Amino acid sequence: MKSYFVFFSLITLFLAGCGKSEKDQFEEANRLVQEKKYSAAISSFENIAKEFPTSDFAAKAFYEIAKIYQAGIVPGVDESASQEKAVEFYQKVFVNYPKFESAPSALFMSGFIQANNLGKYNEATITYQKFLQTFPNNELADDAKVELDNMGLSPEEIIAKHQTQFTIKK
Repeated sequence: MKSYFVFFSLITLFLAGCGKSEKDQFEEANRLVQEKKYSAAISSFENIAKEFPTSDFAAKAFYEIAKIYQAGIVPGVDESASQEKAVEFYQKVFVNYPKFESAPSALFMSGFIQANNLGKYNEATITYQKFLQTFPNNELADDAKVELDNMGLSPEEIIAKHQTQFTIKK
């Protein structure tokens, strides 16, 4: 009986070691994106985040999911819902992985989508202000300031605003 238990334990350990690494799973999910199997790719990326929540690959997986939703290419998901999901996953990156190299970009993109794709100006303002407070020296800080200055304006209104500023400065 004891030898049966040892044998079973060894088999279990062996099988557990046969699982794919987070890197392998991430590459597989990216392959699914390349094959335009977006729903399957999202499931694979979500599985990475679930299985390896403290790994850099979990942060990368959430970021990739956000990009897929932002592109609006998931079958059966309408544009508005897709953009909402993009914001959700970009915010997961920032909240759960603040040290991840793309965390600033994720927070900025949350605000960008809220303002430009969803018309949620109040939420976007809060997001951009959080971005500027958290990452004041980031390369996207000037872009966040421009977004805040021009939020809700049409292209024509932005041009007129800048022409007026240019004329006043002359």
